[in-house]
Amino acid sequence: MMKSSCCAPWRATVVLAAASLAAVPCGSQEPRPTATTTARLLSAFYGLDNGLGVGINRICPGASGQDGMPVVLSHTIDPETLQHEDFRVLTRSGAERTPSCVTLAPARDPGELRTVLLIGELGDAANDPPVKVLVVDDLVSDGMTGRPVNFRGTETHVIPLEDGPTLVLAEIVPEDEWSMSGRGSACSPRARQVVRVTWAGGVRLPNGDDPGDAERALYRVTVQRPDGSRAEIAPAALAELGDSDNNHLLCLDTADTAVSVAFPAGHLVDPNRDLNPDTQVAVVTVRRPGPHEAPAVTRDRRRQ
Repeated sequence: MMKSSCCAPWRATVVLAAASLAAVPCGSQEPRPTATTTARLLSAFYGLDNGLGVGINRICPGASGQDGMPVVLSHTIDPETLQHEDFRVLTRSGAERTPSCVTLAPARDPGELRTVLLIGELGDAANDPPVKVLVVDDLVSDGMTGRPVNFRGTETHVIPLEDGPTLVLAEIVPEDEWSMSGRGSACSPRARQVVRVTWAGGVRLPNGDDPGDAERALYRVTVQRPDGSRAEIAPAALAELGDSDNNHLLCLDTADTAVSVAFPAGHLVDPNRDLNPDTQVAVVTVRRPGPHEAPAVTRDRRRQ
């Protein structure tokens, strides 16, 4: 969860990316907290052009050497409503491409089911790059991040191959998810608050390692105090590491309201080895539906 979202192999693994609600340049006015209410594509990241490694064949047989494009959604989705024909990619020339495969891997931990990796021949970076992604069939959210919505009819522009990864989403993680086991590292039970950040594409250090304590200190979280004043803090710990996806958990030692998250340029790279620019995103709060709320959409079909 993501070029700001890229799914590509690093050491024979497939790295996904993810996207964001509202990235704003550093130095601009602080974004205000918002709630996720409608179905949107937050980002589509042209992560690799003919660059997927052999590891992708475990997910999509014969896909090595093809393109990878992570797409980040505003809501976590019901995997049973996901299939490759849901997506259409338009190139600069107007050609239409349908992915040969789609997958939610590796971003499959609790709260992460919103980054879909599109796999296939999706364009050519030099001569006819992809410029837009559309959802053309029923793709339904799972109701865990608000009332169920259908993504059919949504679209977004494609972040070009040469662009570096950016933050596309920051959200407060509900406390009942903190103790759920996942593939990545977890925050300490002593944390006062946890913020999940999603990059448009998978990110690593330039040497291929996972981010560590130095990168933890580079994250800046703006919080609002009870008296209305604001301050910038660094997370007490960085988690959700070691699982090759596009999400990080920022473990905070304060319960003050988290307003935005920023990360400085030049420290992380996507699978295409493009360095990240300065990037900032507003923090959203996951609204869980009440027990008596009816689903907002009806699924027209179920996937096997």
